[in-house]
Amino acid sequence: MTRREAILAILNRVPVERPPVSVRMELWHADAVSKNALPQEISELSREEVEDYLGFFRAARHRTYPQLKFKSAEVRERQEGDERIEEYLFGGRALTRRTRRSDGVTASHIVKYPLETETDYDLLLSEMDDVYLDFDVAGFKALDAQTGGAGLPVLILHSCPAHLIMLQWAGYERFFLHLTDFPDKVEALIHRIEEVYRRDLWPAGCRSQAELILHGNHFSTQMTPPPIFERYFLPYFKEFNARMHAHGKKTMWHADAEMGGLLGYVLEAGFDAADCLATTPLVSQRIEDYFDAWKGEIVCWGGLPSTIFDPTFPIGEYKKYVDHLVEVTEGRNDFIFGASDNVMPGTEWERLLYLAEAT
Repeated sequence: MTRREAILAILNRVPVERPPVSVRMELWHADAVSKNALPQEISELSREEVEDYLGFFRAARHRTYPQLKFKSAEVRERQEGDERIEEYLFGGRALTRRTRRSDGVTASHIVKYPLETETDYDLLLSEMDDVYLDFDVAGFKALDAQTGGAGLPVLILHSCPAHLIMLQWAGYERFFLHLTDFPDKVEALIHRIEEVYRRDLWPAGCRSQAELILHGNHFSTQMTPPPIFERYFLPYFKEFNARMHAHGKKTMWHADAEMGGLLGYVLEAGFDAADCLATTPLVSQRIEDYFDAWKGEIVCWGGLPSTIFDPTFPIGEYKKYVDHLVEVTEGRNDFIFGASDNVMPGTEWERLLYLAEAT
């Protein structure tokens, strides 16, 4: 059985000898390479070769980055110091997004969102007949060929429409204010973007050769609370997952947030797996809590918080954590060892070696 086949077996609940290990290490490896700090024994190895050295399954992901594009809009972009300015001009009226890079290199965050007033929603809604979704699914084919039998590559479709508005167009805080002040406009925009996703994104996912599709990220009891999730997330994902299943796809969401209040909802939504599943000490849930809540219906891909790989986490406690996880997952066909979310820069190599030996 290849590593790819082993992950598919887990997703199809076929018994396997032991749970696979697929840990995302790109951030750690890239940082170590940039600092010439890779351990001597792997100093010449690529990240993929390090995975093979440890016996881990390939962590292969293709991100599509769906973006709303407006045929009627003139889009102007410019850089002002550490901020990138995007202006969407609709007949002389503008919606503006300002994104700031906090360290000048990698990290960035939006400091001004395009949707701030009811008038802004009216403007965007008036242009929705001329909108399309821009994304790249074609690149998945090359990743799939490159991965071969070393792992199961994931096609990432990112956020759902309601979450897209929260993250890119209004911001979490304003979204909830807008939902209180003019809910009809917010709901109209959500439903209109959903139509665009069904028209443009879903068929591309169905036609792709991906066997595992990730759609949905950072569901959180605090930021996407149960009433919001039930109304604006659950119906969408139930329909999406059913469509993907009808085309032979497995589905998952990116689950590295505190979501104790949403465990029943993601089960009802019909997901097959939870990606980068967060556990204590990152969140309050233990892996056993997920097993109890989902009864084997959702594959738990995670269980290893990124913080436990750091030297500040006592090595003795780390080993106890890994040993306990190995013990409670022995013989299960609904678990894959993974990091939530990534093995981060500064991770001790000895901890990765211990994980490889213990699993």
